[in-house]
Amino acid sequence: MTGPRADATAMEPFAADQSMHPLEYWISPELARISPPAAPSRLRELADTQGAHAAAWSSAIGAGPVILAAGALATAMTGNPAAVILLGSLGAALTALGVISLKRVRAALPNTRGALITRGPGSARGGILTLAVLALILGGILAVALPGISARGGAALTAVIGAYALLVAFLAACIAVPAAVTGRARESFRRRVQADPNLRAAVEDDLATWQDPRGNGSYGPL
Repeated sequence: MTGPRADATAMEPFAADQSMHPLEYWISPELARISPPAAPSRLRELADTQGAHAAAWSSAIGAGPVILAAGALATAMTGNPAAVILLGSLGAALTALGVISLKRVRAALPNTRGALITRGPGSARGGILTLAVLALILGGILAVALPGISARGGAALTAVIGAYALLVAFLAACIAVPAAVTGRARESFRRRVQADPNLRAAVEDDLATWQDPRGNGSYGPL
């Protein structure tokens, strides 16, 4: 196996013959470690694009139970079972669709022809920090209104606190979860390429045929 060289020559472009280096060379953690995180490569484009799609479906998986819980809260407050039936069905369908789509997305190479723009935190730490700030802001607004809400009775207070908890959970599904998935996209892609024979075969085929349409970019690092 050809190992990565920990010097400047490790990042020389190999557009003329990408296949002169085996896939293990390009996906090796050592090559990634000595390469600038922002340095573009075909493998990083594949991993980041797949990670963006996986983040979206992971968010759907997380949002499903929150929607179901919102229906349960509405039913508990009103006594009408229609809310939990309707929102529960919607939440279950969203989660099921997310699980199926996530498996499909991670099992194949993504289409990188179109520009994919993502907004929001790009790491688990950034997602948690953003969520914490939003939760504090919403909590501060709720704290100001609590005296008036409490005067309306315990049921009103329970409903508002439950709604706040559900809103924070929904924000977690929409912000923290996809941020964590995005932040680990390259590491996750490397692990699945090494473990999934079908995905590995697809990447090796891509390595044998890919040419940088914009110049002489290299296939890796990841």
